[in-house]
Amino acid sequence: MYRSPSNRKRLRAMSLGVAAALLVVSCGSGGGDNNASTKTKCPVDALQKAKSPIEITFWHAMNRANEETLVRLVNEYQAQQPKVKVNLINQTGYRESFEKFKAGLSSGDLPDLVQIEETATQQMIDTQATIAVQDCIDAEKYDTSDYLTRVLDYYTVDNALVSMPFNVSNPVLYYDKNAFTGAGLDPEEPPKTLADVTEYSKKIKASGYEFGYGLKLDPWWIEQESAKGGELFVNNSNGRAERATAAVFDNPVGREVFNWMNEMVDSGLAVANSASGPNAFDNLLAIRSKKLAMTVDTSAALGTISQLMASGEAGGVKLGVGPMPGPSGKGGVLVGGGSLYIAAESSGPKRAAAWDLTKFLTSSMTQAEWAAGTGYIPIRKSSANSKVMTELWKAEPGYKVAYDQLLGGVDNAATAGPVIGAYQAVRDVVLAAQQRMLTQGVSPQKALRDAQKLATKAMGEYNSRVVG
Repeated sequence: MYRSPSNRKRLRAMSLGVAAALLVVSCGSGGGDNNASTKTKCPVDALQKAKSPIEITFWHAMNRANEETLVRLVNEYQAQQPKVKVNLINQTGYRESFEKFKAGLSSGDLPDLVQIEETATQQMIDTQATIAVQDCIDAEKYDTSDYLTRVLDYYTVDNALVSMPFNVSNPVLYYDKNAFTGAGLDPEEPPKTLADVTEYSKKIKASGYEFGYGLKLDPWWIEQESAKGGELFVNNSNGRAERATAAVFDNPVGREVFNWMNEMVDSGLAVANSASGPNAFDNLLAIRSKKLAMTVDTSAALGTISQLMASGEAGGVKLGVGPMPGPSGKGGVLVGGGSLYIAAESSGPKRAAAWDLTKFLTSSMTQAEWAAGTGYIPIRKSSANSKVMTELWKAEPGYKVAYDQLLGGVDNAATAGPVIGAYQAVRDVVLAAQQRMLTQGVSPQKALRDAQKLATKAMGEYNSRVVG
């Protein structure tokens, strides 16, 4: 089990502007139990003492089947917890939610509970705008032994659980079993390596498909391949021993991935599409329309994809799900998805109510229902052993692939995942490098080398804005 070394220097404030904004919020809250400077950051008994229902605002980033399931679960919670009223607000996506949260540091428009993507861990720490859920765990002596260790490890920094993992995913291979059969491939044996994907694509294209593979240009996939190959993405043990200061993804795995992407598109075996905007699901839609037969995408989309493939336009498609192809035996996939943060400026009763909702959403039965309705991974062992999950996994084995893939990895700094302050800037640089390589003829070697330099520069600029 990998544990990050303790280093309290990592808990720094953001820029002076953000620090000042937080000071204004804190000073304007009226004292008492209304801010995180109080003695008890997580007064877990405040909800029980409340004489009237506590109203809290919860920002989330779920859509389609995932949002439908979340709404149902929150309604179930309110039906059994009359002391809490939840205003559930969809921010449409992770990036939008995070940007609005950062804007709220100055405006004061902040939720009591917010769902944030895993990549924002360092920035959320730097804002000092939330309490660590470890404070709630310690105050209540809450037992976390049933939670998956690798999931808790991802959100553990300086031996404290910063936020509560809620929706956990990782990349999986989606493919059409019928296309495999038509190409003379075993539909129960999906490709395991990138070289396998190339060979399968050749046979699929020869059988009449326009392409074999749909390549979503998502930097998350490169991060995942690095972890699976046991390689660090940034220095200082992926930013877990000390604050990350340099990108190191120009390594053997990074070079293998960039070369493979370039060769697949250049040879006509793969077609690329954006990971955002109106074309974000072209790789999945192309399986439905039989334009191609394989793609890698998040396991969190399985519920929505299953709905999509079940539609009349997808006649003849038999959806298969397999582990993400790539390097094996050295590492494992990363924890993807999002976690729940409790706002520090909320009143004591609101923090207690947010913690109560957090416990419900990560309870054993709720996690089983959540995983069954969405494709996310249940984060508790008892959830995985529940009747809901065992019956689902027996009927739909594809839903279990991401869970097995996560547990099958080793525990080390590479698989613990990178903690980067300028995470989005780094991803933007990697994405731009992919686009230059595939559309402008830049060599994979130069694209990757330049991306590493620019990513390191972006990290340095972010770190220089942080108060030391």
